[in-house]
Amino acid sequence: VRCIEMSWYKCFIAGENFPGALIGESKPIGFYTTRFIEAESPEEAETQALANLKNEQKLSLPPGVPRPDNAKVYFENIEEVESAEVTEKNMGFCFFVMEA
Repeated sequence: VRCIEMSWYKCFIAGENFPGALIGESKPIGFYTTRFIEAESPEEAETQALANLKNEQKLSLPPGVPRPDNAKVYFENIEEVESAEVTEKNMGFCFFVMEA
C-alpha cells in the first residue's frame, strides 16, 4: 500500500476577456480569484482549480451569449500552505472591466 501525501495549495487565478454579460457589462471583463486546493503537487492543484472554475455558476454564460475565442485563465501564483491557513476554499470573484 502506497500512502499519498496531500498538501494544500493557494492558487491566485486571473481571467481575461470574458463576456461582460456575466456581470451586466457591455465590454469584456476580467477577474481575480483565490482558490485553496488539496492536491499531491502544484501541477495537480492547477488542474483541479481549472476544472472547478469551469463548473462555477458565476462564470456560466447567459443563454445566447457566444463563448469568446480570446478568453483565458492563468495562474499568477500557486503556493503550498499549511492547512491552518485554508480559510474558505471558494473565495468568490473580483470582476473588472477590461481596458481597450
